[in-house]
Amino acid sequence: MRQSSTHALLLTMLLLALIAPAALAHQPVCEFADLSARAPWRVPDATISYAYFGNVYPAGDVDYFRFQAEGEQSVLLSLSIPAISDQAVFSPVMAVYGPGIKSDRNAQLPGSLEIPDGHGVNMVPLGAEPVYWFEPFSRKYFWNWDDYYFKAPESSTYTVALWHPQNEIGRYAFVIGQREVFGGERECYETYSSYWTPLEAGVNPYRDRGFELAEDQAPVVDLQLFPLAGRGYNVRVQTLNFIFTPYNIDMDPVPGQGHAHLYVDGVKIARLYGEWYHLGALPADAEVLTVALYANDHSPFTVDGLPVSASLLLVDVMGGEA
Repeated sequence: MRQSSTHALLLTMLLLALIAPAALAHQPVCEFADLSARAPWRVPDATISYAYFGNVYPAGDVDYFRFQAEGEQSVLLSLSIPAISDQAVFSPVMAVYGPGIKSDRNAQLPGSLEIPDGHGVNMVPLGAEPVYWFEPFSRKYFWNWDDYYFKAPESSTYTVALWHPQNEIGRYAFVIGQREVFGGERECYETYSSYWTPLEAGVNPYRDRGFELAEDQAPVVDLQLFPLAGRGYNVRVQTLNFIFTPYNIDMDPVPGQGHAHLYVDGVKIARLYGEWYHLGALPADAEVLTVALYANDHSPFTVDGLPVSASLLLVDVMGGEA
């Protein structure tokens, strides 16, 4: 067991060493669960460069990305398509919407696009043709569309929507931000190669497909947060009908076994393998802390399609001071 764990660690370190230079340009994030208007990817910091490897699936899918911007701030929005062998160039489109934007009446938008009242929407200009480009660090080819610099009309929250106008399915990399900071999701590094394989109709590409359980068989989870004087926070995750099994990660799912994910305002910040976790800091504007239980194969435990999770309002814990 110890030898197998050592080999796995060495392989992971080698993989990170091979791909890490690419992360200096973009922090990779992967779409393990389908994005939607109600569950968008919340960009942690629109000044930092992120590459979100996503899927337009199923046909008619619209993915959403939400970010904060200051008035007059310029935010890079870009789109790259992995060059998959024997497959034509996948050509999705993007739109950005939010307060203060003057709407383009000629924009061709999908009927399912959900735009709040008072928000204007514009298509993101991507150029006439993508450029075929070899990325030397990952040693992969991409089709790169033109960069676009969105200028926020006011200090607020804005959303990018991405879809395919002919309802085709395919893979993409949405890029936002310019500042190069090392980082990214380890799980995304580990599944990087899968984004150079084609999607198949009827074959769900998302890892978080859900491990459905009957209500009387499902685990129960409770979340508590304990502020520490000048030293961050202690998070406590208590469960019933569930045990943490870090030694079975990536193995077949078993009811009541697995790990947990910790989220701040919908953004995953940690994978948990036990009851206690030390959280160093929280964003000043953080509102909701959530924990959800996952099986060994990373699929979320669900009941009637809803995740087994617990949330708490940070204002109730800290009186509005995160």
